[in-house]
Amino acid sequence: MTMPMTMTVSLMDVIVLLALVFAVVFLVAWIASARLRAWIERPKYRFLADVQSYDKDHEPKHTR
Repeated sequence: MTMPMTMTVSLMDVIVLLALVFAVVFLVAWIASARLRAWIERPKYRFLADVQSYDKDHEPKHTR
């Protein structure tokens, strides 16, 4: 069973439109809320802190 081309195109248009709407809503929420930005970016800063901690613990021992 195949769908007519017009129904497929309109369904694709709806999916793309919904994705764009969600992206715009998310962008506006991200810009408007400092708490949301902090919550979203927290894993990045936690990872960077873990990398720095690892680097400090595993520094090469240079001998001259």
